[in-house]
Amino acid sequence: MPRLADRMVQLTPYVFQSIGWEMAQRRARGEDVVDLGISDPDLAPSPRVVAALAAAAARATSHRYPPYRGASGLRQAVAAWYRRHFDVVLDPEREVWITLGSKEALVHLTLALVNPGDVVLVPDPGYPSYRMAGALFGARTVDVPLSPAPHFLPDLSRLAPGDAAQARVWYVNYPNNPTGAVATPAAMRDWVAFCQRHDTVLVSDLAYAELVYDGRAASVLEIPGAKPWVLESLTWSKGHSLQGWRVGALVGSAELIQAVGRVEANVNAGVFLAIQDAAAEALAHDHPETRARRYRARRDLVVSRLADAGIAIPVPPAAVYCWVPVPGGDGDALARTALAAGVAVAPGSAFGPASRGYIRLSLTHPDAVLARGLDRLAAVWADAREPATLST
Repeated sequence: MPRLADRMVQLTPYVFQSIGWEMAQRRARGEDVVDLGISDPDLAPSPRVVAALAAAAARATSHRYPPYRGASGLRQAVAAWYRRHFDVVLDPEREVWITLGSKEALVHLTLALVNPGDVVLVPDPGYPSYRMAGALFGARTVDVPLSPAPHFLPDLSRLAPGDAAQARVWYVNYPNNPTGAVATPAAMRDWVAFCQRHDTVLVSDLAYAELVYDGRAASVLEIPGAKPWVLESLTWSKGHSLQGWRVGALVGSAELIQAVGRVEANVNAGVFLAIQDAAAEALAHDHPETRARRYRARRDLVVSRLADAGIAIPVPPAAVYCWVPVPGGDGDALARTALAAGVAVAPGSAFGPASRGYIRLSLTHPDAVLARGLDRLAAVWADAREPATLST
């Protein structure tokens, strides 16, 4: 058998691919499995945006290679969106780069910023792809715990001084996956100060900026003087339900954008121009707050149904998840039991080693599907001991 690269030892199967495979196997055997694990928005994109895609795809010029940094119209639309939402001024020529969604760019940027052995700081709990830098490129991953009390914010006091000194990239994600937490500008000022002290690039994943139920999301770029240390990632996947289109943007320091763009231009050929035209239409005329209201109603349904089953959780103020502490502190075991009972959930350990005591439920499913899955989960819960309760 041909020899695989050594890095494959570190690169574990992607958790949601594994869950999907197991669900497919069970369904092939005739089992009914409710999927509350993956976050795949079911709410339709705007008809106006879909029409813009169709119109752009009908133009012969749309099928040529796109500019590597992205179409000028979409880069200008991103800059205008930042000005409207955050009063942040971006140069669309030098401080915006259009990407194939956010996941790929969040991994690729480490090629421009991190040498083997450098430290990459990742949140625990946090989106699993942040850990890919260590597995693929020889970086050393160091967890930054998110403290449940009061708001799942990074606890830098638990970071060893040597790790802080060697940190080259620090991933943050607010609104947060999986907890739904929202960060305050005061917290962001502390993050920027840390990065300035240690010459660390702060990578802010802003995937859920338009899905906030209480208050608003903030951009790290709102903090005065932050831009030289910041790359921020924007995606159309969640707020606009365009997850299958694979379109996103990196914004921030012109120097950092230029470096990451050099990697991006060498490994891909950009986003289909028709998709870029439609993405610009979405930023200008789509209304994610309509979807946010639907997700908020689903959040309230989940929290209420869980409470009826004796499961108390913090009420997430944003994003599309409920982060649920489990009895006995073993989310992996509960996820396995739940899957056998016909409901798939994401085990907490997928989001970090200190998060094993949780499961994540996704709100990106119709009410009837959520209710059916929650009934099955409640039955599983009833077989476990009384769950731990977290205050909000």
